[in-house]
Amino acid sequence: PRDRLLRITKEEAQLSKQETSKMLVRGLAHEIKNPLGGIRGAAQLLARELPEDSLRDYTNVIIEEADRLRNLVDRMLGSNKLPSLALCNVHEVLERVCQLVEAESQGCITLVRDYDPSIPDVLIDREQMIQAVLNIVRNAMQAISSQNELRLGRITLRSRTMRQFTIGHVRHRLVTKIEIIDNGPGIPAELQETIFFPMVSGRPDGTGLGLAITQNIISQHQGLIECDSHPGHTTFSIFLPLEQGATST
Repeated sequence: PRDRLLRITKEEAQLSKQETSKMLVRGLAHEIKNPLGGIRGAAQLLARELPEDSLRDYTNVIIEEADRLRNLVDRMLGSNKLPSLALCNVHEVLERVCQLVEAESQGCITLVRDYDPSIPDVLIDREQMIQAVLNIVRNAMQAISSQNELRLGRITLRSRTMRQFTIGHVRHRLVTKIEIIDNGPGIPAELQETIFFPMVSGRPDGTGLGLAITQNIISQHQGLIECDSHPGHTTFSIFLPLEQGATST
């Protein structure tokens, strides 16, 4: 019981931090997008007044960079579209991710499927869930390739069910647990508490948006995502309710 209470307390703190981060990003995005609109509009008006086409190259740069920043802010915010929920076999999602990863890696990486075929259909947005899982698997591939050859990499996709599992303040009789496990270098300890925040990345060329988008998708499904990592072993766990009749705790 004490371990269960500690886990619930940790998850509540995680959800609270993620919600605070989301509110901060939304406020920041609003403050950024307003002046960006003004800059873009002024550049368009200026372009009309310029006598030479060569001078418009400069205003085009302003417009293009304003659009790029706006798109970046929109990605930070995540999709405002509510999930289009329908019953779906979670293994359809995992298999689709495997197909995409095998195509991207040209079959170089080892993918291990460890499925529980008895898991019932879950109410999810299939396309959004594919994106959520794919973001994690791609991160794993990039982490592996940064340290070793991709052919030495191993990613396991595992599905299981768990009974009497609490997400936030809600206890669910049954949840499905999806694990994505890799043998990469692991996530630095100093990043593990903040990896789901926007713009946090362990790679110099990373945007830090993939896991933030994944976390947003899982939250919209009333689910939970957790991470446990040490050198040579990283596990991302996704928990999704399998029933509607949950009880508050």
